[in-house]
Amino acid sequence: MNRSALFLLAIAFVVATCDAVAGREADRLYEHAVRRHADSTPTERFSLYARAAEEGHAVAQYNVAMMYANGEAVNVDYQQAVYWFRKSADQRFAPAQLRLGELYYFGMGGLPVDRRHAARLFEAAASQGDPDACLDLAIMLGSGDVLPLDPARARAMLDRAANGGNESAEEYREMLDAAPDGRFTAVAQDAFWRQQKQFWVDMAAQFGVRDAEEAVGGRKSER
Repeated sequence: MNRSALFLLAIAFVVATCDAVAGREADRLYEHAVRRHADSTPTERFSLYARAAEEGHAVAQYNVAMMYANGEAVNVDYQQAVYWFRKSADQRFAPAQLRLGELYYFGMGGLPVDRRHAARLFEAAASQGDPDACLDLAIMLGSGDVLPLDPARARAMLDRAANGGNESAEEYREMLDAAPDGRFTAVAQDAFWRQQKQFWVDMAAQFGVRDAEEAVGGRKSER
């Protein structure tokens, strides 16, 4: 083996070792944050999860994103939420893929409305069994929203969502089965996505309804 090849192998070994060390540190910080979760203040809790997130822990990154989204210990900031959801989603953490997909679907947090990208993220999360992602994907498949209309696959996704514990999936399965043309009505589709968007406002309700709605819409309050 020549010197160049040996040098490249050495670099690869160093990188792999550093990644392993960083991973262990991220795990340690996350486990510490979980142990302290119940007896820490919101500000302390954010700091603990943020340290693990900075070290690359996917679940901690998701937690930090959710804290930015619901205004826990920090001001509601959907752009920061997007940043941390993306970090977590890039590590294939299904809940982060789901939430980032919804932000793309609605065009929140400075993101453009991109329903195709949202569908890809829902697909990625659903492939890992996330029940909420299965439901979101089913609604798109059952209404021909961006994706080709596919009632059979929509039913399969609804069944997976129900089996995973999503409480609304059976209702939507009955709705789809009863539809004479085998697809969700525009009214049902619109109502579903309005409810999903309201989820983000409700999370930030303690921030104040007006401010929460403005944050969701990407606008800052003038107060």
